Amino acid sequence: MINGYRHNIDQMQALKRRYGGQLVEKAFGFALDGTQRKAASHISRDIRSTYSIQVAQVKRSLQIQRARRDARRALIYTGRRIPLGQFKPNSRRVRTVATSVRGKKFRTHRRIGTVMVKRGRRIVTPHGWHAKGHILRRADRDDPQSQPRIQFGPSIPGMVSHHSVIDSAQAMVREDLPRQFSGRLDYLLSRQGGARGR
Repeated sequence: MINGYRHNIDQMQALKRRYGGQLVEKAFGFALDGTQRKAASHISRDIRSTYSIQVAQVKRSLQIQRARRDARRALIYTGRRIPLGQFKPNSRRVRTVATSVRGKKFRTHRRIGTVMVKRGRRIVTPHGWHAKGHILRRADRDDPQSQPRIQFGPSIPGMVSHHSVIDSAQAMVREDLPRQFSGRLDYLLSRQGGARGR
């Protein structure tokens, strides 16, 4: 038993010579599948603990890249910046000073758009408002007739790329993959032994 596991993933060639390449590769493929799922869940849970997004949003952005010549996998997150309207939008009534068409200033109230991009932290969008499921703001804030534009927050790839998220996921993979591999190989060997005994 090495490093707490019966079969050392760092000794693949020796294991192939002992048990056969096909069996060891099969165990490695199963282990990769299991660790891949755990890594995706780990990353999703990590960024959702900080950002106010749903599980489905993270899943939709995930692509799994498989290398052709070996069993390596890459979890790739794609997607553009997310509209602020998807971060729990709301509006709030505040006091403000406006200018009449004659140039006279007066006190009034207006509604401003608010969102919660990060959990527990509500963000007010300057000069923005919530309408039709989006946070909007004038292209030229000094021109009330200018085109309203949808405001955007961070992207999921941007959330995932934070060093704390990457470091945590890599540490999980380094711990989980050897355990998964050893367990899967043990299982396949036991099945093989059972088949021979019948």
